[in-house]
Amino acid sequence: MFGAITGVGIWTTAALISPQAILALIRAYVWGWAMEWVFFIVEIAAALVYWYGWERLDERTHRTVGWIYFVAAYVSLVIINGIVTFMLTPGGWLENKEFWTGFFNPTYWPSLALRSAAAAAQAGLFVLVTAAFLKRGDARAEQARAWATRRGAAWAAAGVAAFAAALFWYRGALSGAIPDWADLAAGAIPVLPRVVTLMWAGAAATFLLALWPLAAPRRWHPAGAVLLAAAALVLFFGGEWVREAARKPFTIHGYLYTTGLRVDQEPEVAAAGVTAFTRWRDPAAATPAERGRDLYRAWCLPCHTRDGYNAMRPFLAHRTEAEIVDFLPRLQHMRARMPAWHGDAAETADLAAFLAADADRGAAVFPADRDAAARLAWDAHCGTCHTLDAYRPLRPSLAGNTREDLEAMLDMLPDLAAQMPAYGGDPVERGHLLDFLTGAAGAVPDRSAE
Repeated sequence: MFGAITGVGIWTTAALISPQAILALIRAYVWGWAMEWVFFIVEIAAALVYWYGWERLDERTHRTVGWIYFVAAYVSLVIINGIVTFMLTPGGWLENKEFWTGFFNPTYWPSLALRSAAAAAQAGLFVLVTAAFLKRGDARAEQARAWATRRGAAWAAAGVAAFAAALFWYRGALSGAIPDWADLAAGAIPVLPRVVTLMWAGAAATFLLALWPLAAPRRWHPAGAVLLAAAALVLFFGGEWVREAARKPFTIHGYLYTTGLRVDQEPEVAAAGVTAFTRWRDPAAATPAERGRDLYRAWCLPCHTRDGYNAMRPFLAHRTEAEIVDFLPRLQHMRARMPAWHGDAAETADLAAFLAADADRGAAVFPADRDAAARLAWDAHCGTCHTLDAYRPLRPSLAGNTREDLEAMLDMLPDLAAQMPAYGGDPVERGHLLDFLTGAAGAVPDRSAE
């Protein structure tokens, strides 16, 4: 029932946030959605009969209704899996636009194995949590509780083990379907390596905690149930987060950006400018910042809020308006895989005016600790495109350079690579950044100001 309620909420939210994606999915998979809704209705009807018939139906009929619910729910998973995996790895559908090509896409089968294992594990977790909070009773009740606890633990442990095994299959499929997957895993999407590590930690914790009720079901305790549920959430939410992060900056990989712009529309936007494709504009906007606000809402807000998720204001605190103008045309070269910015010079200036005026200048104050300040200066500039040792590693290029060499490099970044914007940090920020770079290069940072 909880799934039925949240499912409606998910549909409502998705339709409001990304109507172009929902439209594309309906056009491509209208019969898939029709099949899904048939089984969804059967699932909900069976759930209602199962719930309200608990004390009214005989055992055989009640169990049959439960099996009907299971089959309908699993077929629903089979159908939805094809559509969800299509969004990340559409495969040959991008060329032929055929239903079955997109449905049985490169990650369909490994993802089905993952979701089936997750469903089995979650079924066991539900039993374990329920059993842990049951009131203690007589010997017969305790025996029944131990019986349910042991079997729930077996389902949970086996499901998590199968989930972990399927992850290797899934990773191999992703590597084949997404050419730059190695870059993503190395840090092109900054959050991805951390989430993958967190997910594996959740898998290990869930599996180990599930061994407790498996080995000693009569000692199973509510505290263990809470810890197990938390570990499982880390595991399964981590898996979903990896899928969502790997798809950026697309809603449908290679076809539709999160902004609602189709990939095949890019040449048209580049020629006409982004204003012509900005649906909601204030006709009274007169200043560059006011016009830039409308551009921000259309082209930045789908992924970046001002102060919350992927916040823009703290990120821009260390950049001047001129620097923003300089890096906007280079967005596609930054980490986190942003779409290219197709605004002309005037539109770029308008957006930069809004972003610079809206930046949280209070966040521009460097911490007193020199190491922390150096890290912040790196994160605000070089770290937006590079890592030290993984994705686009800079340490090999920095090695052996003196502080004076590195300072000279800062003044000629566009000459070193056309994709790099000019550096415009003030003397304080420049000093902190040079501290970080000299440390990474193996040189001795300048501590004379301390």
